[in-house]
Amino acid sequence: MNVNEVELTPWASRGGSGVFMNLDGTGGFNDAYVCEIPPGKSLTPVKHIYEETIYVLSGRGATSVWITEDKKQTFEWGPNSYFSIPPNASFQMHNGSGSEPARYFAMTAAPRIIDAFKNLDFVFNNPYVFSDRFDGEPGYFQQSDGMVDGHTWRTNFIADIMAACRVASSAADQYTPGLRGINVTTSFKMVNSTMNSHSSSWPVGTYKGAHRHGPGIHVMILKGEGYSLMWEEGEPAQRVDWGPGSVFVPPEMWLHEHFNTGAAPVLFLAIGWGSDKSKVGGREYDYS
Repeated sequence: MNVNEVELTPWASRGGSGVFMNLDGTGGFNDAYVCEIPPGKSLTPVKHIYEETIYVLSGRGATSVWITEDKKQTFEWGPNSYFSIPPNASFQMHNGSGSEPARYFAMTAAPRIIDAFKNLDFVFNNPYVFSDRFDGEPGYFQQSDGMVDGHTWRTNFIADIMAACRVASSAADQYTPGLRGINVTTSFKMVNSTMNSHSSSWPVGTYKGAHRHGPGIHVMILKGEGYSLMWEEGEPAQRVDWGPGSVFVPPEMWLHEHFNTGAAPVLFLAIGWGSDKSKVGGREYDYS
């Protein structure tokens, strides 16, 4: 699916247009949606106890986030801005243009939270304040200085992820065509979330080697062209062709590898579930 081109329908309760994306491979852990804000308008304020991560596809505007009205924070965004909403904080999206719509892609933890509690009033009208995550402190949505350990960036807002992410060298002569090249990765830790994300980039004529992981990792292509092969062990491979704006989800524990067939380095953003909590076996993907 291409999030820049997918057709939207009126979303009356939010005051804009949208479409929900429940792609094969999510395993019921998370979902995604695309929303468009009409020119000069604001969406209806919402809050929920599940986490939500937002990537701006087009347009300029602002988002207000608050626990109480007296501590409301508003920050501006533009194309390629990336940020997360703390759980159970009220937020409202505003379009800063009077002539052009603003479109964004969001991934949420709604399926697993709604399924766990099976009570929509608890999910959407819960008075509990997660003050350890966000209590309205000033500067919460200011972009931090950068990576703390060479590849991890702890920040709640990135003004332009395309400009901020590290991109692999475009000098194809540094690599043997068809072989796995250097994979440049940046991990993002936002609002101490149980949803994690990372960018990945690799050069022209190379590929990201076969690997597998758990369900629900949404891969969005930010730049570059190519294809991915995905297969369940012992089954024929399925091919997914992609370009800027493509989103796909490798199913749980399916092997998959990504090939750069374009004229420039590939850059993608992968958003899924996970946190800093240590897991049995460590945090490494299973590469073959």
